[in-house]
Amino acid sequence: MSEYRVAVIGAGMAGVATASALLASKHFKLQDICVLEAQKRIGGRIHTRVFSDEMPVKVEAGAAWIHGTEDNPMVELAERFGIELQEISARNPWLHPSSCPGFVVYEGNRQLGEEEVKETWEWQDLLLHKLQKLALSGEREGNTLAVAVEYLLGEDKELQRIVASSANARERLKLCLHLVETWMGSESHEMQIDALGEIDLMGDDPGAHCLVPTGMETFVEHLSAPLKSMIRTNASVTSINYEGPEGVSIECTDGSILKADRVVVTCSLGFLKSGQLQFLPELPRPKVDAISRSQMGQCMKVMVQFPEAFWPTNASFITQSCDTTGFKTNRIYFPVIFSYYRVKGVPILEGDLIGDRAEEVSRTLSDHEIAHALFLQLQEMFGLEIPEPVGHFITSAALRIRECPPS
Repeated sequence: MSEYRVAVIGAGMAGVATASALLASKHFKLQDICVLEAQKRIGGRIHTRVFSDEMPVKVEAGAAWIHGTEDNPMVELAERFGIELQEISARNPWLHPSSCPGFVVYEGNRQLGEEEVKETWEWQDLLLHKLQKLALSGEREGNTLAVAVEYLLGEDKELQRIVASSANARERLKLCLHLVETWMGSESHEMQIDALGEIDLMGDDPGAHCLVPTGMETFVEHLSAPLKSMIRTNASVTSINYEGPEGVSIECTDGSILKADRVVVTCSLGFLKSGQLQFLPELPRPKVDAISRSQMGQCMKVMVQFPEAFWPTNASFITQSCDTTGFKTNRIYFPVIFSYYRVKGVPILEGDLIGDRAEEVSRTLSDHEIAHALFLQLQEMFGLEIPEPVGHFITSAALRIRECPPS
């Protein structure tokens, strides 16, 4: 049995930062703190890895972005550790694509011109504004986002004029909705309109949205460097007993018990919702309800390597409003495709699938079939003569957390 002043559960970014802050406060020594991590590695959702032996470039299997540079503690850490940030967009590129240079938009196999793209992003701003206004009004409380959009298209005069203005207006508005879905990590029929009621819940953080050329893992590496001796990996916690007067008792799956004066729980929402971690006594009802209401947006990353870049090398994102082929059966549609060429100078494209669709595709198709589906969509946009992929890497992870308002 071990005794510590503070035990931290989880060695993701939150856990490592917590332990680092405790140590930096000068009120704790290394031997006063213990960090327990269930996995064999630290970092949690931050998981930088090499794409392949043949293409040893670092890619992000998990969290990839610094979302908003204003008053962001990650930016402070970057300055402290000398970590370079590369700005991709002046604002959130999924919610405000007009702020992102190099956003290439296709309608089937036709690339939209500059004025059409500008107009589409103006529609995006208008649609998002009206959805947020509707959410705050409470008028359509309990409706899914999909139902709310159809309501607006049927009732709102401005949006009706847009739909009537061109033959492809509805498809372009649908593309705008796909961008919002991708950001939220759920399809519009899966989430309630209430989720758009507050900017804070949406994560529309001010400032530039950036990538880290050296990999997100550099944050974890720098923060954890002084903490190595206090971090235990492969230590999965099953129960936290905070009932007694003498601190906290923590039990792990291997039967070991750890005592601490205080415990800080930083494990993932998914683990908390799974019920695998038992609290004795049970957590206060407001906390239980908050965990129950919170949802994880699913995002599958499909990274495909090509022998060369056949797309505009200055593109940040490539997106397609609709397809032109008759290939509809079991069609996988990638709303947004990110180009690694912009950041890394390598011919890798990343398509993202979100929500229940990501889970379904992961369960029913092989990695090769999923990668090939992205290739088929690229053929629609860039032509049948584009080169075949030479490698792929696919992952599925919970990337976003949304708290739904109480029902």
